[in-house]
Amino acid sequence: MKEDLLALWKIWVPATLVNFAFMPMWGRIPCAAVTSALWTCVLSAMRGGDVVHGDEMIGGSISGSTMKLMEEGLEEIFSTSVDYDKSFSHVCVSAAGPDRVGWVSNLAAVVAEGGANITHSKMLRLGDEFTILMHVAVPPEKVRTLISSLNSNKDLKPLNIRTSYLTSRQTGMYTKALTGLRIHCVGTDRPGMLAAVAKKISEEKLSVENITTELRIDRATGVRKFVIDCDCTATHSMNKEELNMLFEDFNDVKKALDFDVVDIRVHMEK
Repeated sequence: MKEDLLALWKIWVPATLVNFAFMPMWGRIPCAAVTSALWTCVLSAMRGGDVVHGDEMIGGSISGSTMKLMEEGLEEIFSTSVDYDKSFSHVCVSAAGPDRVGWVSNLAAVVAEGGANITHSKMLRLGDEFTILMHVAVPPEKVRTLISSLNSNKDLKPLNIRTSYLTSRQTGMYTKALTGLRIHCVGTDRPGMLAAVAKKISEEKLSVENITTELRIDRATGVRKFVIDCDCTATHSMNKEELNMLFEDFNDVKKALDFDVVDIRVHMEK
């Protein structure tokens, strides 16, 4: 930023002139080290603790709760290929079966041989079961052949593959999103964490575009951490007051469930 560059010039230019003009050889390295330490302190004071900065940041002091405002197009972030690849047919493929080496390789090969492309996918081992959920984009003339290949492949039979057609939202049948939010929550695992966050999202009249959860184990302490990542949208441009109220509402959820982190990134349509 401009103010950072000006501050850098104000400190390093005079310090460098003094160092090479007046300092003896043995004192130049210590002088540079002292200047570097001073610059680190100045930069930390300017940026390190800056949670509220003009129109870019919303929230309070550093407490694991932050909100950042960014202006950019939403379609690149919150749209799926089902919406913007209208010349393709779109298929949802779900599967679950006994865990075995080679499932992903076999399934991806059948999709590729059918002339299709895997975009969004989630493949996960849960105990002794391997589960798959994926979106596949395929030319319309090849979609039936692809589905037939998936259902008739003997090697994939144990996965119990299911397919369903996906259609894009029709213009005029929905209201375009003008605000997008990416919500990231982390806290010690306990019942009701997702329910509380989902309830708050619903109360704020936000539409969920994508939500994922996972458990992480802190190796140092052995504590189980529950992580929620949610992309959601609103059909109106939220003003500063609305965003501050939303932040306070989620901060209440953070305190109630003792989340370590609640981070909200707000994307506004340009």
